[in-house]
Amino acid sequence: MKFVQIMTVGAIVALVISGCSGKAISNQQLPQNEVENIEVNNTKEGVKKVDGKATIETSKATDKKVNSVDYSQYYKNQARSKVIVSGKQIVWKNKDVTFTAKLIKSQGEETAEANEVVDSIKIKSKRGEQLIQLKPRPLRVNSLSLSKSNQVALHVSDHEGSRLVLINLSDGTQTIVNRFMMNSDGVGSEKIDAYNWSPDGKKIAFGIGNLGSSYIGVYDVERKSYKHVSDKDFTLIPFIAWHKDGKNFDFVSKADDSPQSVLYTYSETKKSIIKKGSLSKNDEQKLS
Repeated sequence: MKFVQIMTVGAIVALVISGCSGKAISNQQLPQNEVENIEVNNTKEGVKKVDGKATIETSKATDKKVNSVDYSQYYKNQARSKVIVSGKQIVWKNKDVTFTAKLIKSQGEETAEANEVVDSIKIKSKRGEQLIQLKPRPLRVNSLSLSKSNQVALHVSDHEGSRLVLINLSDGTQTIVNRFMMNSDGVGSEKIDAYNWSPDGKKIAFGIGNLGSSYIGVYDVERKSYKHVSDKDFTLIPFIAWHKDGKNFDFVSKADDSPQSVLYTYSETKKSIIKKGSLSKNDEQKLS
């Protein structure tokens, strides 16, 4: 038995507690037959969609580099966790919550992507045990994040895309974030980029879209309401960081045709997104 951060043959598991970042994904389209089978047990909970998209504002620093980033303004989850990988089992622990995922040998079309896939997932806490069954079976678990409101965010990678599932430890409700943005065929978004819980754990912000696109969304887990913040396509959103006040968060946008990352601030009170300017490589690494 070993303590590791990244390990498994054919299935990479990187489990993160304080905020999670997405990675660049190919622009190829996800095969329709794979998208249609995305489902999780017990997910219907009547999510409300809230109107009131944010306006996009431009600061004086639009075409300049951000002079300095005030890192003291950001909320940081201080909870520590332990990841244990033993054979075909991955275990993640945070406080009284234990996540267990089992790996099995891939079959059929899965073999073209990985030697192993995630077959079964369980989350156990003092409130009970939840079984998570994902179809199709994910290639890997990218990250896990526990909120202050007893919710676990589970981010997994598919063959060409990713899913974010929220698990309520109190009542066992499971919510697929991808379904908040449906296309004309009734299929949810193909991938979720970065995501992060608000300081009080009542909201989660994320980048949501199809391969090659990403929009900012915010979900209120208490009110079960989803807000599609802006119709502006940010291409890829690799980082999201909430301010300590819980009323604003910063996020980074990165286009496929440019290595330059741009910093934005979203204000819930003003319902606006302000473009701060491009980030230096040093600041980009610190935010990650």
